[in-house]
Amino acid sequence: MTRDFVRRLVRRLGSTVPALPLAPSTRREVILIRPDHLGDALLTIPALRALRATEHRLYLTLLVGPWTREVFMLRGLVDEVLVASFPGFRREPTRNPFEPYRLLFRLAGSLRRRGPMALVVLRDDHWWGAWLGALAGVPVRVGADHPAVRPFLTHPIPLQSQHVAARNLELVTALLTVLGYTDDSRLLAPEAYPLVWPSDPVAARAVRDILERHCVAAPYIVVHPGSGAAAKCWPAERWATLVDALAARGYQVLLTGSASEHALLATIVAATSSAPHNLAGQLSLPELAELLRRAALVIGTDTGPLHLAVAVGSPTVHLFGPTRPERFGPWGPRARHRVVQAQLRCPRCGDIGPDRACGTACMMAIDVDDVLGAALELLESRSIR
Repeated sequence: MTRDFVRRLVRRLGSTVPALPLAPSTRREVILIRPDHLGDALLTIPALRALRATEHRLYLTLLVGPWTREVFMLRGLVDEVLVASFPGFRREPTRNPFEPYRLLFRLAGSLRRRGPMALVVLRDDHWWGAWLGALAGVPVRVGADHPAVRPFLTHPIPLQSQHVAARNLELVTALLTVLGYTDDSRLLAPEAYPLVWPSDPVAARAVRDILERHCVAAPYIVVHPGSGAAAKCWPAERWATLVDALAARGYQVLLTGSASEHALLATIVAATSSAPHNLAGQLSLPELAELLRRAALVIGTDTGPLHLAVAVGSPTVHLFGPTRPERFGPWGPRARHRVVQAQLRCPRCGDIGPDRACGTACMMAIDVDDVLGAALELLESRSIR
């Protein structure tokens, strides 16, 4: 309660403080803020590629959390990556309610010394990032026309798209228009702006070695049971039933996850009769990408690794519950991807906060047969071959 009160009070006071003028540096730097975790970070890539392709003379600096720094170290995507431990995205409680504002003022001073010409907030409601730009005196500040963000922007943009990737594209297109560059008016769709993850030969060799050690040969299926938020989890026993059903049809199944998800994957393995391979904590991000690239199919909930599977071109099945597929669904060809979602809504749809435990009704309503049916449909489809 105290933290929420402090947040509302400080935000209201901050919105009344005028931005101090700043003389941009000669290198024409644009700061792009993306505070979120893996999935949202990956959905930023089409916008960054579009921005770079349209005007290569801009110096693009990405400000991200330490949890996604590796995602944006792709060669040529941006010129520089800065890291900030964004409040509200650390997935751990903040003990001091004033600590986020000390970080805010310290980071604003750092940005002022850089002298960027523009700043884009690539998250609709991220008022903290927008206020950061105002405190730093960035002359052009672009973001979504959201009530909490609007007071800190010079150019609030009424976004028309639903999908996060398309909204990111709208924002960078608006930036280019404001800066006087040519506006790219192509359809904001995966066909025009695909989500792409480049191949990594070193990681690919490591994956081949891993597959040989586990005696895994193609075709194999990757199942990623982790959910990132408890509200999006699907019961372990259902994953086990799905894995056995796929194995009964001749497919080898590999389970992937972080080291912290090892217990979940071990529970699933123990509940199966087919003994799938448990790779929890064994893969780096580039290695996970290469493992997914070679898979016949990838199945999981609405998480970053499923977006990574889309980016490497693998067919996918996504289980959706409290989040909306029209906003966070696969950004790729429809023929290669399926969304499985129960037609069940509640007043807390969209809420994946830490107070929601595993077992939300919308996830529990997803039946194993529905997921298996979507998987087999893709596996038997010529469009994915």
